[in-house]
Formats: sequence, structure tokens, C-alpha cells
Amino acid sequence: MKITAGSRQSLANLKELCYHGDMIKLTLKKLTCLLLCLPMMLALLCPVRAEASPPLEVYFLALGRVDAILIRCGDATAFIDVGFESDAKQAIRWLNAMGITHLDSYIGTHGHYDHIEGAPEIIEAFHPDQIYLSHVGCLSAILECATEDQQAIISTVDRTILVPGDQFQIGPATMTCLGPDFITRCYTGDNDENDNSLILRLEYNSRRILFTGDTTDAVLRRLDKQSPGCLRADVLQNPHHNGAHDPDVIDMIAPRYVVFSTDNYNQPKQSYTDLLDQRGITRLCLDTANQGHVGIVIEGSKLEIRCGAAVDAVRLEEASDMIPGQEMDLIASVEPEGALAPDRQLGWNSSNESVAVVDKGRVRAVGMGTAEISAVALNGARATVPVRVTDACVVLEQNAMSLAVNETKRLRGKARGSVEGLEGQWVSEDESVATVSGGKVTGMSEGQTRIIARLSNGTQAFCQVTVKGYLAKSVRLDPRKATMKAGDVLALSAEVAPAGFDMDELYWESSDDSVLWVDAYGNVTAVRKGKATITVTASEGVTDKCSIKVN
Repeated sequence: MKITAGSRQSLANLKELCYHGDMIKLTLKKLTCLLLCLPMMLALLCPVRAEASPPLEVYFLALGRVDAILIRCGDATAFIDVGFESDAKQAIRWLNAMGITHLDSYIGTHGHYDHIEGAPEIIEAFHPDQIYLSHVGCLSAILECATEDQQAIISTVDRTILVPGDQFQIGPATMTCLGPDFITRCYTGDNDENDNSLILRLEYNSRRILFTGDTTDAVLRRLDKQSPGCLRADVLQNPHHNGAHDPDVIDMIAPRYVVFSTDNYNQPKQSYTDLLDQRGITRLCLDTANQGHVGIVIEGSKLEIRCGAAVDAVRLEEASDMIPGQEMDLIASVEPEGALAPDRQLGWNSSNESVAVVDKGRVRAVGMGTAEISAVALNGARATVPVRVTDACVVLEQNAMSLAVNETKRLRGKARGSVEGLEGQWVSEDESVATVSGGKVTGMSEGQTRIIARLSNGTQAFCQVTVKGYLAKSVRLDPRKATMKAGDVLALSAEVAPAGFDMDELYWESSDDSVLWVDAYGNVTAVRKGKATITVTASEGVTDKCSIKVN
């Protein structure tokens, strides 16, 4: 091909066009890359704060020898069984006091009337979105107990017969149906109906709670044989109320706590309680002579037990002074100590809402003056404190603080309102428990006291300080490596420094519960072949591990 001057010019133009085309392609490629990376860059520049997961609350109600269980995780709620109609009326009052107006689901474990006779009352009161049952005969039993109006309500609710492997969510918590493995054909009045009980495992933050209805050991053995380790749980709702169960069944589940939904007259057999004691398992009896209501609260990796029978007395801490527009949480407690969720089972009211209003213990100052704030329990027990709203006061960033012996934390305060010319001071009501200097609070010994911030006009603010045992600086396991055989039990020993640390505060965890199971005392059970790690935590950041191989 002969290249002329014109063709050379055309070729030059073509090269230039190609060059600019390549540049355009390169620019577009860079722009595309930038757009793809933009969300990541924005996330780095403006990180989104992850919302803390809500606590999981499971409340076993002390209504007698019946099962009545509320499950709540965030805004999601479920209720299991309830007992007879009279039990349902008590449960409704209690749920209303807890602020429950609607249920996401109602769960009927089986067709015996001491479990579901009161179900129509619960369904009518809280209009659940879903009803879960073990078999269609259970629904028939519920309908037999319902009025025509209640039957009409039940007919509008979605109903699901659960089978093994089914799962549903209660907020971020997962409920898994493990059994029964098959339905025994029987009348709902027969004892064999116990074998038809739903067996449900609730999982949240690696913690497990096992609900069993009135199931039998034979069913539990079959399920464990089909799926070894599936029944293991931190908390066991004892099958059939106060019924006794064989050692091998308890060892399959290996719970830390067993809940007995029974009354003062139907107590577990001594031989059974002795077995649980030998295994280091804590018994929680719902009868009023023992724990009363029992609450299981899982927050993060921590599992907390809250117990409480009828409230004998209500206590309110003295309220700090406020200025209009300020909000403050009142600290409430009930007696006996540790009674169930006082912040939710108490009703609140203000004597003068033009001065202060209150909602579930949170007070908002409205105008100048004084108002009496009251906290009232279901049985009428109450406590009242005055709240003074002024034009100048001191505000603390927190009204409750926990720290360990020898630990120091800063308590920050700020003067608000017309404070010109006023002076302030810090005071500890009991310096043997905690001291304060310039807002720095130091734990001296175990106990409780109040830190007070005062202004020279007489206004003051309070912080309730609880001093607990010593912080752990180190923890060491013995042994740190081990080999076991399936079925073996190994007791791990933890040495914590400094001396004085409360060993009951140790938290034990297995990296794989299907290989190794560890209880609250460091006793490790080998479940099957494999490898897993046991971790003990004494204080935040203070841990040690033991690697174990199961042959």
C-alpha cells in the first residue's frame, strides 16, 4: 500500500483519535472504579455506628404447676402455653404490667388442658400474628376451650404445625423445632399426649434455652441419637414440670440451670435434686416458697438469672434536682432483692405533670416547682420521691456507676441554668466504700454508696455507686492442652490474680459445643471426636485458653 501525504495526515488523525479514545476509556475506567469505591470511602470517612443487639428476655411465670413463658427480644414477643383459664387471667395482668400489648406468636406445646385451656384468653388479649402448634389435635383442644368470639379471632390468625427442623425468628433470636420426631395418635386427655410435646431450642449469642413441654425421656433419647448434641443447652425447662429424669438424659442436655414450673406442694424428688446438685446444676423452682418468677436475660455473651416472688416493697433512690427540659432516670428496686425486672413491672405516675412527667422511670422536667413521683407494684406496694425543678442545678452524666476495688472512674458533672457566682463540691456518703476527688471516684471496699455533686444554692445531684470485687489482672488455666475420649469429663482449674477475685464471675465458653461442652464451673464434657478450644474470661480482656483433642 502506498502512503501519500494525505494518507499520512489521515493516519496521524486516526492515531490522535485512538489516543484520545484510549484516554477516554482510561478516564471512564478510573471513574467507574471511583464510583465503586465511593461507598467504602464514605464508610471510612463517616462510619455508621452499629446498633447494639437487644437483650433476650425469657420469663417463666410462677402461676402454679403450669407452664407460662414470655419471650421478648427487642420489639419481638412470643408466649408459650399458659395453663388453665384462671392462670391466663393472671398472666394477662402480668403481661400488661410488662408493657406487652401484642404478641408476634403464641406457641402451644401439646393438647393437655393444663397447658392450653387458657390459650383463647391469651390470643384474644394479645392478637398474635402466628400460632405454632405440635399437631392439629392441639388446635382442636384450644377451640373447644374458646368462646364463639374467641374462635372467630383464632380463625383469623395464621397457624403452623411445626416439624423437626423448622425455624422461626423472635427478633434476632432463633427458635428451632427439634421434636417430637413423630406424633403419637391419641386423645388429648391421654398420658401419651406428652410424647407429642413440642421440643424447642432458643439460640441467641451462642446461648441456648431448651423448652420441653411434658415430653418424655424416650423422645429425648431418640432425638439425641438422631442428632447428637442437638439438645445441649445452658437452661433446661424441666420436662413435665417437677418430673424426675434419668441421669443420661440430664447428661445429654448438660444444662447450667434447670427451671421447675411447679407449686409449693409438688416439689421435685429428693433423688432428682441430689442428681442435679452432684452435676453442679442450679435449680430454679417457680413456687412462691423458692424463686417465684424466674427471668433469664442474655445480653451479649452474659447470661443472667433474675428471680422474684411477689413484691414486698418498692424502693426509689432520692432524685437529683433538675431544670426545665432536663431528663433523668430514677433508680428503682424491689424487695425481695432481685425480683423480676422492676423497671418494667412497676407503674409510674406524677402528682403534678405541669412540673414533671414520668414514663417507665424516666422523668422529664417541665416547669418550676416540686412534683411527687411514684412507682407502684401490681400488689399496691409503692414508693414516692419528690422531684424539684429549679432555675439552676448540677447535672451528672450518669446516675449509677459500678467499679471494682482499687479501680478509679471519672464522674463528670456540669452546672446548668443560672449558675453565675455559684460554687460546687463533691461528697461521698461513705468513704469506706468509695472516695471522690474532683469527680474521680475510687472504689475502696465492696458495697454501695452515693456520690453527691452540690451547688452553693442547695441543689444537688446523686450517683449511686456499687463497688464489686477485685478486677482480674491475669488468669491461667491448668491444663492448657489435653486429650480426651468421647464421654470423658475434665475439670479445668483457673488461677486468677490478684487474690480476692470472685471465682463465680468466671465465664467459660467452648469454641464448638458439638465437640466439647463446658459448664459454669469449668467442667468439660467430651461429646464426639474433633478439636475445640475452651476459653475462660475473668475480666474484660483477661482470658486464657485450653486446646483439647477428642479421640
